[in-house]
Amino acid sequence: MVKSRKPDFKIRRYKNTDKENCRTLWRELVEWHREIYAAPTIGGDHPEDYFDRYLTKFGEDKIWVALKENNVIGFAGLVIEDEEFKIEPIVVARPFRGKGAGKQLVQIVMTEAQRLNAKQLIVEPVMRNTAAIKFYHALGFVNAGQVQLFIDFSGKKWVKSLKMHDLKFDY
Repeated sequence: MVKSRKPDFKIRRYKNTDKENCRTLWRELVEWHREIYAAPTIGGDHPEDYFDRYLTKFGEDKIWVALKENNVIGFAGLVIEDEEFKIEPIVVARPFRGKGAGKQLVQIVMTEAQRLNAKQLIVEPVMRNTAAIKFYHALGFVNAGQVQLFIDFSGKKWVKSLKMHDLKFDY
């Protein structure tokens, strides 16, 4: 019988001393979006500055960090606007993806949302982030809500083959 190993990281609330590590993780998240969209300008020259804007807008009381040996390896936020609850953002450093930190971060955000009497908890991964979509689906995010459709006038190449309601879309 194989025993499951206890993860060697812990989850705790964000502290101001985590700021630079979270800024670095924010940059990593943006770089991932640049990669999957082949768009090197996403997020501008200093995408980590968006973490500062996030803190200013939403505060630090609804952010959790994942730690491995006291080093921040990931973080997740719970954004509450009106009566809408969202996990935004969530990022785990590449070397630690698929090891359970993201799952634990989502679970703690889910617990907090339920404690605050949320009716729904929303995630909004970008369409090309198939790994994130599969990750969320496996955690129970199986209800689809709003779909964003647009016309691209830039001439950018899009991935073909998304089919929904017997219609074909590029993403």
